[in-house]
Amino acid sequence: MKQLCKIKKDDISSCFRKLTDITCKPKFMCTKCARVAKDEKYLCRPASLAK
Repeated sequence: MKQLCKIKKDDISSCFRKLTDITCKPKFMCTKCARVAKDEKYLCRPASLAK
């Protein structure tokens, strides 16, 4: 799957299950668009949410 930042609104419904898996219990946030994911490979500018 491509980076969350590049997913179009029209594609959300067709890959809803995969998006749910990617965003459940996030560990990273994109510093550009504030999207979150549990693996940094899904974000264009990831930053760790760990303190």
